[in-house]
Amino acid sequence: MNDRLLRAYQVMATIVGVNLLIVMAGFIGKLITEEGSWWQRNQDVFLIIDQLHGFLFMVLIVLVARLGLRQKWSWAYMLSIILLACIPLVSFWAERRTSYRVAADSASV
Repeated sequence: MNDRLLRAYQVMATIVGVNLLIVMAGFIGKLITEEGSWWQRNQDVFLIIDQLHGFLFMVLIVLVARLGLRQKWSWAYMLSIILLACIPLVSFWAERRTSYRVAADSASV
């Protein structure tokens, strides 16, 4: 029952986490390089990736809400998942933490 929803969350969390790393790389690359560098010339590409990241993050929020309501998690826990997904690299840990919690909740039933 939760397997498809959990799998969708895991896939989306991983995609959003990788996408966040790309967005941050583009932002930092633009800040630390000089005018005319590869990072500066390709800012349009990073703008598209950034907008895609925003859309994918909204999909992730919906999946967290659906999974959290199904698992009867507190709003604070669901909010913590969403906030941790905003931090590069920590987002991967948050996905694992959530997956383990779903497994533990399923085992206790």
